[in-house]
Amino acid sequence: MVMISRFKDWYQQNRRWVPIGGFVLGFLFDAIMLKRIDELSVLIQQALYLAASAALIAIEFREHVAEIAPPRPLLKLWPYREFLLHFLLGTLLNSYTIFYFKSASALTSFVFIFLLVALLTANEFLRFGKSQTQVHLALWSLCVVSYFGSLSPILLGFTGMLPFLLGGFLSVLVYLLYLRMLQPRLGLDARHFRRHLIYPYAGVHALLILLYFAHAIPPVPLSVSYMGIYHRIEKRDGQYALGYTRPWWKFWQHGDETFVAYPGDSVYAFAQIFSPARFRDQLRMHWMLWSERRGWQTQDEIPLEIIGGRDAGYRAYTKKNSYQPGRWRVAIETMDGREVGRLTFEIEAADPSTTDSGTQKPMRFDLR
Repeated sequence: MVMISRFKDWYQQNRRWVPIGGFVLGFLFDAIMLKRIDELSVLIQQALYLAASAALIAIEFREHVAEIAPPRPLLKLWPYREFLLHFLLGTLLNSYTIFYFKSASALTSFVFIFLLVALLTANEFLRFGKSQTQVHLALWSLCVVSYFGSLSPILLGFTGMLPFLLGGFLSVLVYLLYLRMLQPRLGLDARHFRRHLIYPYAGVHALLILLYFAHAIPPVPLSVSYMGIYHRIEKRDGQYALGYTRPWWKFWQHGDETFVAYPGDSVYAFAQIFSPARFRDQLRMHWMLWSERRGWQTQDEIPLEIIGGRDAGYRAYTKKNSYQPGRWRVAIETMDGREVGRLTFEIEAADPSTTDSGTQKPMRFDLR
């Protein structure tokens, strides 16, 4: 009893810092535990967190909106609900932010992720008065849509419009069941019902649909774990030997990001692309050349058939035999143009004096 009393005193003294603690703990817990997006344990954990946070929000609605006291068994624990709710929502939003970040490459995708982080931070450190419950419901709605938006391509084994529509349908179905459970227990009139329960979810869902068609939502669950530019690629005992000539001190580069082209050289673009188990989809490797007058100009679009399941990512490469010096970009894209990863590099013509003497730089190899 003494320990409980001390804890209550500590909680009251540090009440303003408790949400921040929940935010930090949720983030750290997620960073340690989160591995693959398609792990059964991760999917079950997220489903349980969604259910637990939905229950807390439902009771919060009863107290703040319907002015019904929380159930008697929860009265002693109810003062600590905010900490738990912040932990649950924080962990879920952190998970989806990490998944979206791994799949992001284009600027529009990072704008979407920035909005996610801004929402998460605002929920943790700002207070919205009587609208707090609506904000919680909107964030929970975002988590529900994100959960089914990432689950549907895992179940179907490919990305695109059909998985997006399936994820949207499942999230709407779950929300309708949630509303059916809440409505008779709250006794709200039609106006309050729409304001507090319909509008938050509808607004979040409509925004995500607009962002999807604007190509601002990254193509979860795909992600590029590695990309590089090389002079030669060979298959050796089940591994790819990636040949490069860069100086040793440019250790941060992947292959020859400054590609010195000798006569007869081919330019190889190599990538490791993560996708879930039993996943089979088609991407493309988009080669582009920078023009001062017209910007990035397409030079080639080469399809890639990827198969999921490998932790390090499915390995694939393409090559160009016809090219010119300049600033180049290779982008991994879905077939509807959503960017998964990109790498920008320079192609330079070799010094004619070294070309004539045949003194090409020695080649080293990485194995992947």
